Amino acid sequence: MRQPADRSRQDASWVQGPAAVTCPATLLSPFLRHAARTGWSERDLTALCARHGVRRPAVDDLTARVPKEGAHKVVEEICARSEDDNLGIHLAREAEPSWMSLPGLLGMSVTHVREALAVGTDYSRRLLTGPASLWQFIDEQDRVHLTRTGASHDPPASRHFVEAGVGASIVLLRRFTGVAIKAIQVSFPHHAPADTSAHVELLGTRDLRFGAPRVEIVFPASVLDLRNLSADAGLWAFLQRQAEAVIEARGGADLTALVRQGLQEALWRGEEASLDRVAQSLGMTGRTLQRRLAEDGARFSALLSQVRCERALELLQRPGANLDDIAERIGLSDARSLRRALKRHTGRTPSVLRRS
Repeated sequence: MRQPADRSRQDASWVQGPAAVTCPATLLSPFLRHAARTGWSERDLTALCARHGVRRPAVDDLTARVPKEGAHKVVEEICARSEDDNLGIHLAREAEPSWMSLPGLLGMSVTHVREALAVGTDYSRRLLTGPASLWQFIDEQDRVHLTRTGASHDPPASRHFVEAGVGASIVLLRRFTGVAIKAIQVSFPHHAPADTSAHVELLGTRDLRFGAPRVEIVFPASVLDLRNLSADAGLWAFLQRQAEAVIEARGGADLTALVRQGLQEALWRGEEASLDRVAQSLGMTGRTLQRRLAEDGARFSALLSQVRCERALELLQRPGANLDDIAERIGLSDARSLRRALKRHTGRTPSVLRRS
């Protein structure tokens, strides 16, 4: 029988110290390479990483994850010594599939963009071992929304780290298809830099929205049907075996993270975030899911409540947001229920949260 996890679980993270939010270690590679090119010694880079809780060898490991807060601090120190105020967006032009770790390489070996996004997001979830922010894509009428869902207690984002990731996503899609794909709209959680001309040039749109609730790239839906110019079935099979071996060695995917992701996707789409629906998406019954979560020290109801509050906090930041509308979108009966839920989980009322 599986033993209960010994780390703090999300159903209690509002009242006790949560597990550290992580990110793929490979996302640091462009910044470390830039630092090495501009005079940093390997000894200095190793010391920089160690100072922020990042193992230097992990950066070259396609399956390694590092504390996200530490990764951002590493990036900020490198950028602080650079004379380039838009270093992240400029480094994105050098993007390589390995930056996106093993899920990114899996996605780059399949036949179409739709399949690449599905494979990449699926394996990103399954390879998780704890809380993290993840990419998901939503095909909505004539547009595709590629968004990054936030983890509970996500640390403040480094502007350069975020912009490098967004820019690299678009550069790799262009390389994947041979098509000069342009975004329709791109949203960032940070404030706008003084000069955004490099952003407009690389991303292909002037509709840049800074100070947004989350990172989001919007493409024409036609992008999903574009073919991969270098699809490789043999490489796909090899990488898939490697990914499955890693998952098995870790004792399986982090079930709590999978459930949180399923709930986030359901609420984002405006669908019912029910136990049975999430369980079905994971290939099990509702009763089995409850039992498995209990073995990991988590409860479905607590996870649902937490994800609802996280989504409500995002929606509250939108101009003119109506409490009854927000309540309906996250599956609560009315504004009164929303106030109670937010007060219970954050200790603040919606009006205070909106101002903050």
